[in-house]
Amino acid sequence: MSSGVMNMDSFGNVKDENAINGVNTTGNMFASMVATPIKVSRNESSGLVGSSLMNNRGSLQFSLSNLNVFQNLPRETTRGTDDLTRMKMAILSDIPEEIKWALKKYLAYSNKAPYMISLKDLPDLLPLFKPFITNLKPLIENVDQPLVKFSNEGDNSEVSNTLQLGLTCLLILRNLSQDTDSVQVLVTDNEVKDFILFVLQEYEKFCTYSSTGDNKQIFEHNFSIVNELIHYTLDIMEAISSYMAPAKLDDPFFKTLIKLLNYSKDRYMVISVLRSLSRLLVRSKADEESAADNIDESSLLLVVSFLLIDCDSELVAASLDLLYQYILPGNERISKLLSDISRFNQLATVLPKLLCDNVQLPEYSNVEQFDVNLIKRLRPPAPKEAPQLDEKLFSELLHLEEPYRSTMWLRCCFEPVKESEVTQITLWKSYESKFAQPLRELNGKRLLPAVEFIKNVSNAFSIASAMVITDPTTGKKRFVVKGIQPRYKPLSLFEAEEEHLKRIKKISGEDDKMNDLDLKNGSDNENEIIHEVTQSELPQISFPNNISEISKASATFLCLLSNDTEGSGIRFCQTIKPIVLHKLSDVPPLSSALSEYMDNTKML
Repeated sequence: MSSGVMNMDSFGNVKDENAINGVNTTGNMFASMVATPIKVSRNESSGLVGSSLMNNRGSLQFSLSNLNVFQNLPRETTRGTDDLTRMKMAILSDIPEEIKWALKKYLAYSNKAPYMISLKDLPDLLPLFKPFITNLKPLIENVDQPLVKFSNEGDNSEVSNTLQLGLTCLLILRNLSQDTDSVQVLVTDNEVKDFILFVLQEYEKFCTYSSTGDNKQIFEHNFSIVNELIHYTLDIMEAISSYMAPAKLDDPFFKTLIKLLNYSKDRYMVISVLRSLSRLLVRSKADEESAADNIDESSLLLVVSFLLIDCDSELVAASLDLLYQYILPGNERISKLLSDISRFNQLATVLPKLLCDNVQLPEYSNVEQFDVNLIKRLRPPAPKEAPQLDEKLFSELLHLEEPYRSTMWLRCCFEPVKESEVTQITLWKSYESKFAQPLRELNGKRLLPAVEFIKNVSNAFSIASAMVITDPTTGKKRFVVKGIQPRYKPLSLFEAEEEHLKRIKKISGEDDKMNDLDLKNGSDNENEIIHEVTQSELPQISFPNNISEISKASATFLCLLSNDTEGSGIRFCQTIKPIVLHKLSDVPPLSSALSEYMDNTKML
C-alpha cells in the first residue's frame, strides 16, 4: 500500500488497493492494520449512559450499548430460561452431571413445592423419570449378589450411577404421590404400576427365601439399597391403592401385599401394607368375589394380634381399619373373623380397652384412699361479752323496775353453766353501760347498786353465786360469778321467762341426771347457735369430654359387629357388654359413639 489511507466503496466496505489495481493477493487484508485501544468505562459497556458521557461523543460511539446487535435484543433474555425448562433440558442432554443436577432440583421441588412439578400439569415429566426407574429392574433381580464394587477413589461405576439415578427418581415419584393430582397420573400409568408390582414380588420372594432358610438371600451390602427401594415403593403403593379399589379376587397387588404382611418384621412396612390392604378393600361387596377372600386364617390372627400392642397407636389404627373394611360388606365375614376362639378372646379382651385408649379416666383411687372424716357437731366457744340487744328488747327492759330489770337482763343475755364464770366487774360494767344513761334520761332513776346487782345474780340463776377465787401460784384474788356464761344471742322476755320456768320444773322434778347434763352443756334453747356436723371435702373427680381417634374407631367397629343381629357378631357384643357399660360410666362421650351398639344389644 502506497499510503496509510484505506480505500472504501460506497457502502463503507474496505477495499484493498492491490485488488483495485487488479493484483491478486492471498494475505489477510487486516494484517497491516494497527490496533488502537479505546477506553470504554463499565457503565458504557453496560449501556448505562449518563449526562457526563453524553458530552464525550468520541468515546460514546464505541460503546457496546450503541451497537445495533445489542440494542435489538429483548430484555427477557437477560434472565435466561426458567428453572423447569432448564431442568428438563438437562435431563434430555444425556450429560451425566447435568442429569444429576436436574434430578437434585426435581427432588427439592417434590419435597418443598410438589405443586410446582405436578405430573398432571407437566405431562412430559413422568416419561423423563420412567427410564431411570425401569433401569433398576435388572439390578433388583440380582440383589443377592454384590452390585457395587468400591475402590480407593470411591464408586463411580455405571451400576452405582444407575442405582443413584433410579432411586432418586423413585423418591421424587414417592413425594409427588402425596399430591392428589399427581397420584391420579401415576395410577393410570401401567409402566409405573408394573414396576411397583415387580419390586413387591421380588422382595416377597426374598422374604420367603429368608423364612425357609434358602441360600438365595439379599447380599449384606445391598440391604440399604433394598430397604430404600422397598420403602419408596410401598409409599407409592399406599398412595395409589385408593384409586385401585375394590380389588378383585385375583388382584396380584393384594396377594403380594398379604404375603409381605405375613413375612415382614419391619414396623413401618407392616403399617404401610395394612393401609394399602384396607384401601384396596374399599367398596367391596358381599355378593361379589373380592380380594378379601385371600386373607387366610393366619393373616386374620396376625392382624388381630397387632391390636394387643398398646404402645403403638398407628399400628392399632391401621389394623382396626383393615378389620373394619374386611367385615363391612356382610355378616359372613364377621362369622369367619369370630369363628376362631383365639381371635374371639383377643378381640373380647382388647376392644373394651381400646374404647378408652389415650383417654384420661376418672381417678377413683384418690377417693378410695381418702379418709372420710366427719367434723363433729360442736358448740362454739362461749362469748366473752353479753350479746347486743335489739331496740324492742332494750325498750322492754328499760321500762322494767329494779331489781326485775336486772334479773330479766341476766336471763335474756346469760345462761346457767356450772363450770363457767364471769368476773363481777365485767358483768356489772356490761349492765351499767347499757342502761345507766338511758334510764336517767327517761325518768331520772338510777340502776340497782353494784353490790345488789351481784347478789341478784343468784336470784336469776339458782346455780350462780358470787365468790372470791385465790390463785394458788400468785396469791391474787379474783371476784367472779360462778355458774353462768354469755349467750350467743339474747332471748326475748317471753323466751327467758319460759326457759326459767322449765328449769325450775326440772330442778324440782325426777330426772336429776338430765338436769346435770343440761347445766353442764348449757341451755336447751332451740335457737342456740351450734355448728352442724359437716364432712371434709372429697377429692374432685373429673370425667373426660372427648375421646381419641382409636376410641372412635373401636366404637365404630363394635357398632358394625352388633349389626349381625343373628350371628356371631351379636353374641360377641353381648359377651363384652358388661365391660362396655363400665367404660360408658367412666367416659361419657362414648355414649353417642356406641348408641348403635347399645340399641342392637339392649333387647337381648
